[in-house]
Amino acid sequence: MKTTYLKQFAALLMAGAICSCSNDFEPVSEDAATSQDTTKVTTKAFLSLPISYTDESSFVNSLSSYGFLEPDDINLNRSGTKSGYNSVYGFNIPSANQVTGFKWNSGDEDTEEWRPQGLTGFNWGGRKFLLATWYGVGPGTISGVYNQHKGVRVALVDITDMNNITYRHILLVQDKNNMNNSNLYRSTNSYDQLDLFCPVTIHAGGVAYSNNKIYVVDTKLGMRVFDIRKLIAVSGDSTKSRIGRETDGTLKAFNYSYVLPQIGYYDIDNANPYSCISLGTGNNGEARLWTGQYLTPDDNQTPKIYGFALNSNGQINTGQSVQQLEPQDNATGNNGPVYRVQGVYRKGQASTSLVTTTGNSSYEGSTARLVRHYSGDGAGTRFRWPHGAEDLYYDSSTGYLWNLTEYESSKYGQDNRCVFAVRYSDYD
Repeated sequence: MKTTYLKQFAALLMAGAICSCSNDFEPVSEDAATSQDTTKVTTKAFLSLPISYTDESSFVNSLSSYGFLEPDDINLNRSGTKSGYNSVYGFNIPSANQVTGFKWNSGDEDTEEWRPQGLTGFNWGGRKFLLATWYGVGPGTISGVYNQHKGVRVALVDITDMNNITYRHILLVQDKNNMNNSNLYRSTNSYDQLDLFCPVTIHAGGVAYSNNKIYVVDTKLGMRVFDIRKLIAVSGDSTKSRIGRETDGTLKAFNYSYVLPQIGYYDIDNANPYSCISLGTGNNGEARLWTGQYLTPDDNQTPKIYGFALNSNGQINTGQSVQQLEPQDNATGNNGPVYRVQGVYRKGQASTSLVTTTGNSSYEGSTARLVRHYSGDGAGTRFRWPHGAEDLYYDSSTGYLWNLTEYESSKYGQDNRCVFAVRYSDYD
């Protein structure tokens, strides 16, 4: 069922104060400009925003005979390690700010077929989990690699004991009927498409969790939605080329052992590209999903972040306006927008936005930065940040800000991929 709502934006800006420097600021000579510039920044007060949600629960319910599983039912068959997470290529967090982290197993550090992007987390059954999205790589990203047809997998990671990190990859799937909609399915290289479900062929640049729901950003469309309680075990496939339901009723998914079916999607106009997402708060502390835009100066658009209010069921509340903000960078000589945004977190009641950005000048072995901006101030503050940084996730129970890096070992001749946490308070 599809319903459409017209929304108006309210850019609710609150002024903040710049805090004193810490030892991981860039010096002024390394493109850390005048973070003391207090020129006020304004944005458009209102903007029409058509939002529509398509409910696909009937498709998911049609799979109920196969049995639904929850995160603590999943057999986690791979191991990560804390050792060496802070010595990967381009990792430059000052030692005083390092808290914890891990590397994937050697196969996942090395693979050129998948790249990690999004990161979120939740507690389940007395255990603490992270969940990371990986997209299937095609030749446009790495020459000679043709894995884009598999779409998106998510790594379910148990970090309850950081000395015993286990995880498993799970394939995201959607209704096969979506293959007829070019907004929902992109045809790529060939594979054996069976009945019932197909891959989710998107970049999956960010992921957020709220009340059993997993929100994965779709660059042009908006958000894909999954219910973490609807995991399904499927059969093996030695060919690694088949997906869907066989004529004998067995389910296949490119030899993955579990799938997570899409329960619906949000089609949101006038706020794309949707490059990242996290669960944060609005000005009154209410829960909001915040999305960010990866744009360069050549796009001739001002990058913004958008805050979508959630109801008690973890769904977008279409009865509340969507907040729009324009975080400011402090690049030397250009106290302007933050370009090339890869991750976002917003604490609205503190008027604070944090964004990760890449493609900057190299500093301490990395072209990535973490930028903090207080709403209304004319410039933000940059911090050194690991190379290849992607989506942000804030764990309110620990006060940790989590991030991950994306590149395969062959790109730089050593491992780059890691998942790591810092204390939010060190960057507030």
